[in-house]
Amino acid sequence: MAEDVGLDELSAAAGVDRFRLNRAFRAAFGLSPHAYLVRLRLRAARRRLADGEAPALVAAEVGFADQSHLGRWFRRAYGMTPAAYRDLCTNVPD
Repeated sequence: MAEDVGLDELSAAAGVDRFRLNRAFRAAFGLSPHAYLVRLRLRAARRRLADGEAPALVAAEVGFADQSHLGRWFRRAYGMTPAAYRDLCTNVPD
């Protein structure tokens, strides 16, 4: 997940051209390979943020370029910043 695997590498591993791979992947999962990878990264980031980790560390660990890159994708997907999500998850009274 932390590696940035390109469509050319995936198509070579699958033994098909990248256009056929993209169509088959989209038919099977409903997303392009890149969108699927971003979703995996966001899901992992949410788990780590809920555990109280710092957004900058989470971004580096799950494969985003930096904290702002994570923030842009996180806001687009969930409507809040990673830090706001972390605070929401960790400030729950016991």
